[in-house]
Amino acid sequence: MLLVAVVGIVPSESQDFNLLRRAQNSAVSLPIGEGLDMIHSAEPLGKGRFRIRALNRSVGFTIPTLGKGSLYTGNYGYAFGFSPAIDISLLVPFLLDSAGGLNKYGTGDVVIGIKYARPSKVPASSHTAVQLFCSLPLGYKGEHGLDKVGGIRPFSTESVDMGLQYLVDFHFRRLSLFINGGFFKSGNVDVLSQLVYGVGVEIGRQNRWASFNAEYQARIAFMQESRASGALKFGTRIQVFSGIQLELNREIGLLDHPTGGTFTFGVRMHGVKRKLRPRHTLYIPMPPPKIVLEPQRLYESEKVLRLAILDFDGYEEYDAGPRLVAKIKAELSPYDSIEVVDLARFSGVPRKGALSPGEARDLAMKLGVNVVIMGEVLDYEIDRFAGMHLPYLVELPETKVNVRLRYRVLEFLGPEKYEMEAFTASADGVGRVRKRVRLLPVDRRNVTATASARELASLQDAALVNVAGNMLGSMAERFSWTPQEFLP
Repeated sequence: MLLVAVVGIVPSESQDFNLLRRAQNSAVSLPIGEGLDMIHSAEPLGKGRFRIRALNRSVGFTIPTLGKGSLYTGNYGYAFGFSPAIDISLLVPFLLDSAGGLNKYGTGDVVIGIKYARPSKVPASSHTAVQLFCSLPLGYKGEHGLDKVGGIRPFSTESVDMGLQYLVDFHFRRLSLFINGGFFKSGNVDVLSQLVYGVGVEIGRQNRWASFNAEYQARIAFMQESRASGALKFGTRIQVFSGIQLELNREIGLLDHPTGGTFTFGVRMHGVKRKLRPRHTLYIPMPPPKIVLEPQRLYESEKVLRLAILDFDGYEEYDAGPRLVAKIKAELSPYDSIEVVDLARFSGVPRKGALSPGEARDLAMKLGVNVVIMGEVLDYEIDRFAGMHLPYLVELPETKVNVRLRYRVLEFLGPEKYEMEAFTASADGVGRVRKRVRLLPVDRRNVTATASARELASLQDAALVNVAGNMLGSMAERFSWTPQEFLP
């Protein structure tokens, strides 16, 4: 997103130099990726998509000893979709103050941001995200002539500033609602910690030609003294070319905001893989693909192969062996070229564990089967607290089940089954479920935030289905009688 803005001059009476000369938390920055002008959006950019933003702001004022002057602020940033769910942004401010023939110019503190959004699919009816900001004290710290008369504003807080925001979006057909809330803390003791929250509305986001938006942001300092400021903004965006938008905004400062009214004019550009692409096309439903029905041929197998699958050893407390065999049988049941023999219907035959080649041949002769499969469950791990957990900050609850097994396939050839082909391999599977992000969690494991007992049972079944599919996939690479649909 590229935004070059020209800001109207504000009357000098609206300036409060006591507020301007106070250092501000640099981590409270502009939305570089998705969002409006002050309110960030939880929706991710998408992998490979990028935004470039340049926001220029100029405000006029009067110093009694020097006369009229101006404040210029340029914010230049770049955001990139690192993955479908993760956006990375970089913001570099440029500041220029002038009055009475004296100038001071230099860079401000550099702000690095990273956002993790769920779901990663775009579009979606709602998105949630956690966004972390880190401001590095790289701003200009030199002194000019303006500093000898008291200066106008500091260019750097001379400390590392941090911010953590929680973002929520709700997208409807004609309207989108954005909600932000976060905590910002500076390493400079003179900069008070702040709660920053706001809400924004955009109408016609999916429209090809234009959209309208309104937003409000408030900043509240606490702990040492009570101070608050707010800003209300109205704006419109007009699509002029593919990937290029014209933007007009009017901002009104409230409470302890250092400026009064501001008018901005800008251009926004959206890109993907070094090319301009209109963002609104992401929200247009894709037309259903054309399906051409071809005459189907009924499958007729020349020979039916009979299999005997013994219950796997290991982790009997989870009944892992019988459950795994049941999943394998369910995967093979649609194929009429394979018949899995039910060992429970026969007496005097082994049903579990590993067999020697001689014992496996005797079983094949008794039951008239061609293939005997056996194995052992090597690992069956259930981790209810697998997600990331930062005490008292943020938690990503996740439950994960890992299953690993080793199996052996013995295929007997000929009427007397004296010829045998053996194949031994291992396979693993995983099942996982994630919960919504939790802010400010307690510093101990909370079972109420993880998967329930019913979800945990379904998760184990999913892991067993996954390992059964991976096992049949490796068998399909070796044996021609295994259905080729299982190939990875």
